[in-house]
Amino acid sequence: MNCNLCKQELEAYLEGRLPESTRIQVKSHLESCSDCAAIYQMETIANRVIADEKQVQPNPFLATRVMAGIEAMEQQPINREIIPVYRKALKPALVTLSVAAAVLVGVFAGNSYQQSQQQRIPVELTYMNDALLESVNLWSDNQIGGYEDGE
Repeated sequence: MNCNLCKQELEAYLEGRLPESTRIQVKSHLESCSDCAAIYQMETIANRVIADEKQVQPNPFLATRVMAGIEAMEQQPINREIIPVYRKALKPALVTLSVAAAVLVGVFAGNSYQQSQQQRIPVELTYMNDALLESVNLWSDNQIGGYEDGE
């Protein structure tokens, strides 16, 4: 038996579900292979720890203490602090003012950046009348003197 097959059958070997011939092969391999024997020992220890954890008994007084704590909390008077009216109105007003201030700072910062990035247009271009400019069609290759070829 090789190590891979032994590792596959190890869980069934621990639980006692292997046929007699396979069980004998796994047992002889565990006696001869130190790596598989170490894995077997670790799984045996893990199974013991799990079995011990399953047998831990809960504290019988835990539920009683929890219920007593809940009842004590229910019997305490409710201590609700009355928030003054100015605190109720002051908080929303401050939030509104801070949002408005943030928006204004953003607008001013954007405008100052935009003004620094703009280039000045020469005065001559502002007086130019685009309607009087020559048409691009006059300069195209298929038109001569404003008339299309073939007319």
